[in-house]
Amino acid sequence: MRIGVIGTGSIAVWFMESARLVKGVSFDAVYSRRLETGNAFAKANNIEKVYIDLDAMLNDEDLDVIYIASPNSLHYSQAKMALEHGKHVMLEKPFVGNVEKAETLIALAKEKELFLFETICNIHMPHMKYIENRIQELGQIRMIQCNYSQYSSRYDALLRGENPNIFNPEMSGGALMDLNIYNIHFAVYLFGLPKSIHYAANLHENGVDTSGVLVLDYGDYKASLIGAKDSASYNIGQIQGEKGHIQIPNGVSNMESVILTTEETKKDVVEQEMPRLYYQVEAFKAMVDKKDYKTRDLFLEHSLNVVKVAAEALKQIGLEYEF
Repeated sequence: MRIGVIGTGSIAVWFMESARLVKGVSFDAVYSRRLETGNAFAKANNIEKVYIDLDAMLNDEDLDVIYIASPNSLHYSQAKMALEHGKHVMLEKPFVGNVEKAETLIALAKEKELFLFETICNIHMPHMKYIENRIQELGQIRMIQCNYSQYSSRYDALLRGENPNIFNPEMSGGALMDLNIYNIHFAVYLFGLPKSIHYAANLHENGVDTSGVLVLDYGDYKASLIGAKDSASYNIGQIQGEKGHIQIPNGVSNMESVILTTEETKKDVVEQEMPRLYYQVEAFKAMVDKKDYKTRDLFLEHSLNVVKVAAEALKQIGLEYEF
């Protein structure tokens, strides 16, 4: 699996470090708008080819897959362009900002028999399968709680009057799309689409959400999802049932460990073995190798459901990201 990278930020570096642990994966090219930035990134990360023309990289026949780690607002246009050039696509979270564009990408991937995949780590970890297999031991689910709060160094810049991408509405920034999106993936993967949602957020004067609480109403049980970039906390994930609970210390974005507690099992602690970004690449490569379109479609349906929840939440606070 020979990959071309779009984006030279820290997430791309972390992704490559884990992806290279998967047998048969290589990173052979990088695209950057500036040659100096591309050359520096390629040298630091042992990448052979540097492109400053995206169309030229997408026409490189030596590349099978394009990994997109650019700002959120570019996800749709770049993923569409890569699919139109016949490349499989690994698209960093968040997938895209509205349902129409998500459906357009999904339809294009299916039409061209290509693999389109959102690189969201937590749903592909062994811990998620463990939770799926054991959750019935909790009895009737009553509450789901997830908190992913991390004070952003760029929040200080925002307060100084600057406009960093991560807090820029025009770049599809904000706490929900950057952090709370992990919590949404966790809840929607396990429990599906809620009956209704309500998003209450702290807004900067530019309209972007710097923190917020997203409530998903499933009827007999509720999920409270917190994401904050203007404050920090102890991050955690919890699923509470009438017969026990599951705890995920340090939050559902990392899924470092899972603790199941019931009257029968008392306490069962499961630790993670590989780096958290490893498992999503392993899952993607397995799909491509086996031409497993059924699994592709299941994950694309999940990503579309997450887009539906996120888009509705943003709409409630006056943000509609058209990308």
